[in-house]
Amino acid sequence: MAYYADRAPICIDLKIESHRAQSPDIPAADSSVAPPRKGLRAAALVVAALLLLSAFVAVAPYLSMALKNGYTYISGLGGEATGGANGAPSNGFVTSTNCSSAVSVGTLVSPNINGTSAKVTYPPDYCALAQYALSLINSDRAANGSAPVSLDYNQAAQQHADSMLYYGYFSHYDVQGLKPYMRYSLLGGLGADSENVAYLAYSAPHYTSTSAVEQAIQFLEHSMVYNDVACCNNGHRYNILDPLHNFVSIGVAYNSTHVFFDEEFENVYISLSFSTTGASNSSPYQVTMSGTPIAGTPKPNSIYIGFDSTPSPENRSQLDNAPHEYGPGTLVGGVLPPTGFFGGCGQFATGTTVCAESWSFTQNSMNIVFSLEPFIKGYGQGVYTVYLITGSSTDSALTTISVFVP
Repeated sequence: MAYYADRAPICIDLKIESHRAQSPDIPAADSSVAPPRKGLRAAALVVAALLLLSAFVAVAPYLSMALKNGYTYISGLGGEATGGANGAPSNGFVTSTNCSSAVSVGTLVSPNINGTSAKVTYPPDYCALAQYALSLINSDRAANGSAPVSLDYNQAAQQHADSMLYYGYFSHYDVQGLKPYMRYSLLGGLGADSENVAYLAYSAPHYTSTSAVEQAIQFLEHSMVYNDVACCNNGHRYNILDPLHNFVSIGVAYNSTHVFFDEEFENVYISLSFSTTGASNSSPYQVTMSGTPIAGTPKPNSIYIGFDSTPSPENRSQLDNAPHEYGPGTLVGGVLPPTGFFGGCGQFATGTTVCAESWSFTQNSMNIVFSLEPFIKGYGQGVYTVYLITGSSTDSALTTISVFVP
């Protein structure tokens, strides 16, 4: 779809997952618009592209009405804990972190994630650019009735911006085959990550100053909020304005011709500790989630489990030509609080139901313990993502924590 700016035509390629509900054993339905036409008009060609993660939108009707034995959902909005990078806390709330102490400026290198770390570098003017992006986001949120978000420093945002610039591709997936919530988890995130990515490119050197990069960020932010309906049913806009979000991590990577912009929206409501025990399919993966919620945090009612096959590497051509959008994985069932003296629980209409061994949530504390073993026995090695839910869909997730099972 073409939008025209003052200086040159701007072609915007937007691809987004569809918002249709689906059952837990059917992969996310995807839809995309046609790729942009390439051409050259005036002195410079400007190409912009936007993507949105809508992985947490009404994904499982079986979960909204599926419980038997009289169990009902408690509706509401939810949030979660988040991990930080460098100067930001990894298991608690980010209150005030000096930007310059939270980021590391360096020469762009391969930012692939190895284990739970990556060689993430930030441009010298990152702090100014991140604050500028935050001001635009909060201006848009205020204009549309949403509370402001605060700046977080989870490395997933910058790592992915670095990756797209370094390898020259554009996608929510990366060269390691990782999805956003996987990168977020590997780099310390303990919350429900929701990603927007975009880029703007000139055919000749253009981004030679901080102000020029700020203009690119301004254009991309405005496009996602106010020019998003034709291609993406306002999906980018929804993500930016979602009242559930209260933090955002910003990624900006650029050279003289390209700017890659990443927004990782987060919901930080619980200072969370997440641990697993067990090391193989024959040894149960025991999950323990504990922490302290802030006042007013909605009470979670269930956990959904999403499954993805083990990620495999992808090259630039595969990333650019394959569908970019992604969902929450195949929803294979979930976990419910125990009910009654003997510790049973309700049942999901489809998928595997696991009764939590422990489930307590108060205004001052949370402690949930359950086993991933039944899911692993059914699906084997891969990535299992834990969605702690307060409503009836992954839209209300308090966490999107990925557990990698070899």
